[in-house]
Amino acid sequence: MPSLAVVEASNAAFSPSYIPVIIVVGGTSGVGQAMAEALARQTKRDAHIIIIGRNATAAERILASFPKPTESDGWAHEFVQCDASSMANVRAVCASLRARLKSVNFLIITAGGPASNSFIESSVTPEGINSHLAMRYFMRYLFTKELLPLVVCAKEMGQHAHVMTVLSAGFGMRIRTTDLGLHEAQSRSIKLLQGIFPSIAAVKGLVAGMAYNDGLVAHFAALHPEIAFTHIQPGSVLTEGSSSLPLGWFLAPLSWVLLCLKRALSHTQDECAKYMIYGLLDVERGLFIRDNYGDIISAHVFNPDRKNAPLDLRSLTAQKFGVLNGVLMKGYGGSDASVAALVAYTEQVLATIP
Repeated sequence: MPSLAVVEASNAAFSPSYIPVIIVVGGTSGVGQAMAEALARQTKRDAHIIIIGRNATAAERILASFPKPTESDGWAHEFVQCDASSMANVRAVCASLRARLKSVNFLIITAGGPASNSFIESSVTPEGINSHLAMRYFMRYLFTKELLPLVVCAKEMGQHAHVMTVLSAGFGMRIRTTDLGLHEAQSRSIKLLQGIFPSIAAVKGLVAGMAYNDGLVAHFAALHPEIAFTHIQPGSVLTEGSSSLPLGWFLAPLSWVLLCLKRALSHTQDECAKYMIYGLLDVERGLFIRDNYGDIISAHVFNPDRKNAPLDLRSLTAQKFGVLNGVLMKGYGGSDASVAALVAYTEQVLATIP
């Protein structure tokens, strides 16, 4: 575990010879906001930062605090409004970005789930996706897929190229290929008990999101071995949404105890952002599972000669959980076969959305 002083010194050493383009999905609050602010301070006016989120008022306040580029620079920090729970909205935003940007160096996805990640609420979006999975997985997959051409362009220009999804890495949750969309879990949720006990579909959505993000980075890292992909956990963070834990009124005393414990053990947003940026800046290519201090839990660098080649399902270990491309991965919950099934299901769902 690196000390905060070591992390700050490492981050401060980042001084590229070009103007990096940084996209932060979920940059209007929480860890995403803190990362955007830290990167703006660190790079002064020498970075083009694009915040994607729902809250225009918060974005205006955040961008106003950034060091300003001059007119001669030819660009300005931006806010792009998007309700990322809608895959149609995500597609439209990505199409607009691809049309006007030449490259993206860092794609950072931090936006969380619905209703403050409530354990007692679960619903289905108008597009037919479990609300937790929509934010914790599907939109992350779609932003990555749609903006990867710009990240590839950055790499081809000899620049940094990194996709980071900030969620719940390192727990080794399995990707279970039955009920991938949690429709059965949703139908089994007892609505009379919602608001009292945790919802089956909500809890499964939270857990599945952990595993599915392992599959997300494994899939795209295999196709693009020249780029860095990271699934990282921020740990316990004191954000504006930390004032309550939505466990339902029946479990309110437990919620209060857990909240007190969280406050005692948590990082501040700014501290967390520094550790996340530390993990963002110290690698060139490969897949990385990282903890809340930016330390590598496990990693795999694919053979660059296998560019655009999917995970090898012919491998004898393709069915084994915690194994990626024949390599045992600590804290990784996928298998080559389960990742392939997840990606096939994801593409099937996204194909039905205009």
